[in-house]
Amino acid sequence: MRVHNRLVKKRRDALVDLLAEGGRARVADLAAYFDVSALTIRRDLDTLADEGIVRRMHGSVELIDPLGGPMNSRAITAKLAIAREAARLVEDGDTVFVNTSSTALSVLEHITAQNVTVVTNNGRALQLTLPPNLSVILTGGDARLPKWSMTGEFALKSVRSVNAAKAIMGCSGLSAKGGITTLVSHETSINSLMIENADMHIVVADGTKIGMSASFRYGTPDQIDMLVTDESADPAELARLGRAGVRMVMKPGERLLDA
Repeated sequence: MRVHNRLVKKRRDALVDLLAEGGRARVADLAAYFDVSALTIRRDLDTLADEGIVRRMHGSVELIDPLGGPMNSRAITAKLAIAREAARLVEDGDTVFVNTSSTALSVLEHITAQNVTVVTNNGRALQLTLPPNLSVILTGGDARLPKWSMTGEFALKSVRSVNAAKAIMGCSGLSAKGGITTLVSHETSINSLMIENADMHIVVADGTKIGMSASFRYGTPDQIDMLVTDESADPAELARLGRAGVRMVMKPGERLLDA
């Protein structure tokens, strides 16, 4: 019983983390992602709704506040540690793409390099307290709630006009077979273009996302120059990612590791 309870809690924590990245998801997609029945996911969502974490709708669910809403303390600690590590990779004078991932967005608050320009399609960047060494350019585009993600041709045109030194990308899942994936279909084009127009590709993903695949792929493992994750990442999955082309792995408190 205790093992079962731990597995249920782990799945629900991971579910909240996924919704923090995507804001909203279909129940069917979540069931497929976790390889459980729709009934099991609905039970999880009923519990999270009772706790005030998610809002249920017909066939889908959304996190009540994808950026600042209630999340478990382990997830918060992991995301902050990953964000700090990724921020160390930003150098003076860099122009950096950042997608709508909450973990990627947190990186902005920890950048200490000077004269850095961030180009992002996440309107929630305006809610952050940013260091004075940082300039933020919003792509514009079709704003979608609840994440305030900006997509569409206007956003794509903005990204096409930029050659960035680095792209810092969050995801809903990362696996050797599935690649870099998201639960949000309309963000795949802009995520792919950010990777295409950047010299270095940094993926930020806590251990719950390693080895998982969401519905929509926007990149492949061999495009990842640096994976920043945490100690909960499965070593076997990291080894598979290395064989699939991920070049380096960074974990908080550890030296750089070959994937």
